[in-house]
Amino acid sequence: MINRVLEQAQPFGPLGKGERLALEDVGSGVLQGYCHAGRAPRRAYGGAVVGQALAAAHRTVEDDRAVHSLHAYFLRPVAPERPARYVSDVVRDGWSYSVRQVTATQDGKDALTMSVSFKLPQQDGSWRQPGMPDVPGPEDLDDGFSSRPATHPLRTAVEYRKVPDVHGADEGQIERFGWFRTVGALPDDPALHACALAYISDAPLAPTALVPYGEPRPAGVVLASLDHAMWFHRPFRADAWLLYACRSRLAGDGRTLAYGEFWDRDGQLVASVVQEALLRMPEETGPA
Repeated sequence: MINRVLEQAQPFGPLGKGERLALEDVGSGVLQGYCHAGRAPRRAYGGAVVGQALAAAHRTVEDDRAVHSLHAYFLRPVAPERPARYVSDVVRDGWSYSVRQVTATQDGKDALTMSVSFKLPQQDGSWRQPGMPDVPGPEDLDDGFSSRPATHPLRTAVEYRKVPDVHGADEGQIERFGWFRTVGALPDDPALHACALAYISDAPLAPTALVPYGEPRPAGVVLASLDHAMWFHRPFRADAWLLYACRSRLAGDGRTLAYGEFWDRDGQLVASVVQEALLRMPEETGPA
């Protein structure tokens, strides 16, 4: 199913080298894809790697099981000009839950390892959650990607409307909000929407630590994802506006830790994210 819907999902389908979630079956259970660059031209955007790895995991589970969590470690940078290869191993298939272990490699070296868990839907109508943050809607907000080139692959795939107020920069926690959705409608398959949200989730989260410096970020800053975890709580559509609440809680020892929450316009918390990233300011830059 995931392959068929990806073929229909512009711009998340196989538009050629370097595009979003496109994967090619090269035999023996191996999938191959190109990941476009992020801010650093020689490093692939981490959300593209996570999104492709999740798409590879979906290939090995039944369509009635939806992803509910993933936990990824970035081991090496992925070069955008060469393909990454993905292998999804079966860890367990139970009555309700399935677990897969995905390994992404490039040039024969492990670049990412990710555990993914899927589950059957459960008929349980009881939910507990806090209230949605009270922020303006996306309609009259500015483009949050305005500092990126208009042709950047992330900007041409995702719309971002930035809520202008930043909170708590002087209190240890930096908090910012933005509305996100894919450019154009996606097919109805929930697997594709989960992969698209994984792709989106990496873009603003760790950089929240740099918000006090403004855009563009200071020259010489090194910011690179170390690990990335997501929990998918409810069904959602990635092509409808979702509020992404990002909170940078900690920075020190060359690292920064951030938390994220995705909310739909009905006030439902649909996904949560936690990410740790390497963070070195110019005076701290040295070998990794």
